[in-house]
Amino acid sequence: MEELNRQTDAVFMNETLFDGQAEQGVELDYVLPDYYPEIFRILKCCLSPKVISAAVSGNKLLLDGVVLIKVLYLEENSTALHCVEQRYTYSKTVDIAGKAENLCGNPVITVIPRTDYCNCRAVSSRRIDVRGAVSCKIIVTCPSKFTLPAIPAGMQVLSRNIICRTEPIYTEKQLSIREEIETGASGIEYIVSCDAVPHIDDVRIIANKAVVKGTITVSALYGIHSAEHSGCDDLEKMTADIPISQIIDMPGLTDQHTCQPQFTVRNCELIPKTDSGIISCEILLECRCTASQETAIALPCDVYSTEFESDFTSAPLKIPVNQRTISGQLSLKSSLSSDSGEVTSVWDCHSELFNVICRPDGENGLLVTGQLCVQAIGKGSGGVPFFAEKQEAFEQVIPAAGVLPDTSISHREIVTDTGFSIRSDGTLDITAQAEFSGDLADNQQVNAIKNAVLHEDKPKEKSDEFALRICYTNGGENCWDIAKRYNTTVDAIMSENDIENRDAELSGMVIIPIV
Repeated sequence: MEELNRQTDAVFMNETLFDGQAEQGVELDYVLPDYYPEIFRILKCCLSPKVISAAVSGNKLLLDGVVLIKVLYLEENSTALHCVEQRYTYSKTVDIAGKAENLCGNPVITVIPRTDYCNCRAVSSRRIDVRGAVSCKIIVTCPSKFTLPAIPAGMQVLSRNIICRTEPIYTEKQLSIREEIETGASGIEYIVSCDAVPHIDDVRIIANKAVVKGTITVSALYGIHSAEHSGCDDLEKMTADIPISQIIDMPGLTDQHTCQPQFTVRNCELIPKTDSGIISCEILLECRCTASQETAIALPCDVYSTEFESDFTSAPLKIPVNQRTISGQLSLKSSLSSDSGEVTSVWDCHSELFNVICRPDGENGLLVTGQLCVQAIGKGSGGVPFFAEKQEAFEQVIPAAGVLPDTSISHREIVTDTGFSIRSDGTLDITAQAEFSGDLADNQQVNAIKNAVLHEDKPKEKSDEFALRICYTNGGENCWDIAKRYNTTVDAIMSENDIENRDAELSGMVIIPIV
C-alpha cells in the first residue's frame, strides 16, 4: 500500500460566485440659485461614481453608491468659470448565484465603478438637465474547500504530490482619514476635480498582525477666487501625499505566510476654506489583506483493493498552483485638439482606463488591452476656456515568465500620472502612466477521490494454480495501470522486475506476481 505523506487534509481553491456588472441611471433637473449667474455655455459636465459599501446577504449583493455631478459653465460676455456641484446617492441590489454566506463566512467583493455616459443641456438660462449612467464591474469570490477523504485501510492508493496554498487568512476594514492640506492659494472658490491614488511602501508581519505602511497621493484642480467679478479666471492644480500606517489583525498570521495587502479609495471629498487656501480632505479607505503559505499535499487520484471489491467516486478539481505576483508599467499615448481653436495653455490633463482585459500572450507574457480615455481643460485662442476628451483602444505587453494558456490572472491598474505637451499646431500630445499588478496561478486539472468504500463482505476470487503471470505491453502503461488490471501491488511489480521509477512507462514483457 502506498503511504500518504500529508501535511494538510484539504485543498483550498477560489470559486467565483458572480462576475458581471450592474448599471445605474443618473438624472438631475437642477435650477440655479439666485446668487449664481445665468448660463450662456456649458463647458463640461462629468459624473464621478464611488461605491461606499458592498455586502452580501443571502443570494443578494447590496451596493450603496454616490455620484458626484459637476457642471462647469460660462456666463455671457465672460471667460470666467462657474461650477455647479450636486450629489446623487443610490442603492442597488444584484442577484448572485447560490448563497454566498452559506459557502463561506466572508465572501470577497470587488467593485469597480465607471461612468458610461453623461449628457447635459441648459433647458433655460437658469435650469440644467443632466442625464447619464454609471456602471459597476462586480466580482464576488469565495474560498472553497475540498477535504481529503478517509481511505479504508488495506486499499491501494495512487496519489499525486501537489504544492498548493493553505487556507487563506483574509481581513477587510474601512477607515476614515482626515487631513488639512495647505495649497498656498489666496482663496479657493470651488473644486473642479479630485483624485486619490494609494501606494503601499512596506509590509511587516508581527505575531497575528500585519503592519502596512504607504501613502495616498491626493491631487485636485480648483478655481481661484476673483475679487473683481464672480467666477474664476484661472484654475490651479495641487498634489499632496498623505502617509498611512495601519495595524491589521490577522489571527494565525506568521512570518511563514505571504501577505498581500491592498488599499482602495472608496471616496475622497475635498472641502475648500475660501478665505485661507486650505483644503479639508476626507478619505474613506478600504484596507484588504490576504495571507497564505505553500504546503505539500498528496492528493488521492485512484484506489482499489487486492482483497475485496470496492467502489469510489471522484471529483474534477482545478487547483491553483505556482501562485505568484507580478508588476509592471503601462505607458500609453494619445492626442487631443480643441474645438475653440489652438490650445494656448492647459490647466489639467486626466486619464482613465476602461474595460481592461489581460490574457496570456505566449512567450511574451501578458497582453493587456482596453480603452484609454483622456481629458484636458485649459485656454484656447482669445483666452476662451475649453474642455476636450477622447477615448481610444490600447494594447500593451507586460513581460512575465512561465505564463501558460490556462494561467488565471487577477489584475489591477491604477493611473499614476498624466503628462502633456503642446504642439506647434496648437494640439496636445498626452502620455498616461499606470501601475499594473497581477496575481497569477497555473490551474492544475486533477480528478481526486471524493469517497472510497471497501466491501469486506465481497472478497475477490483468487486462483492458487500459479504464483506468477506474464504480460506484454506496447507502452503507455506504468506500474499502477498493470497492478490494478491484474489485482496485484505496485511494490510487488517493481520488486519482481527491478523497476526503480514507479511512474516510468513500461514496454515489453512484465512479470506479474500474484498477491
